[in-house]
Amino acid sequence: MTFCKWVLLGVIVLAATAVSSAQQKFPLSPGEWIVTTASTTPGHAPVVIPYCLNDELWAKALTRNPACSITNYSVTLTGASYSMSCSMTTFKMKGIVNIVFDGMTHMVANGSLDMMSAKTGLTHSNTQTDYRWKGPTCDPNTDVNLKINKQQQN
Repeated sequence: MTFCKWVLLGVIVLAATAVSSAQQKFPLSPGEWIVTTASTTPGHAPVVIPYCLNDELWAKALTRNPACSITNYSVTLTGASYSMSCSMTTFKMKGIVNIVFDGMTHMVANGSLDMMSAKTGLTHSNTQTDYRWKGPTCDPNTDVNLKINKQQQN
């Protein structure tokens, strides 16, 4: 997976992290979600990932990435917003994310992110992450969230 895809995956995880920081229960339908992230950065195709979201995995997102912090968090019945800052070994990322809950089976996160790395310098990207509920059962063989948890247990 390329560097940019990992950054986008990090944004997806951060979206779950930010919303979960205010409530331990997953606010939408639990189960398998198809998550599609698009970026305005030239040459980067949309990334589509199956992602399991339920109360347990929602709560685990709180501590998944200690290199990132969430501030100015606000949540309502229709969505959430927050500022994020990540300082990793190879890059730094800062930005604002707004999430809209559109019923129990759909949400959209829009991010405005500045990323800095030695390889690419400072770049800006506007991202849109579309979360669509697929069903109540998660596939541990294809689901990213379950694979991450399985790897952490080994």
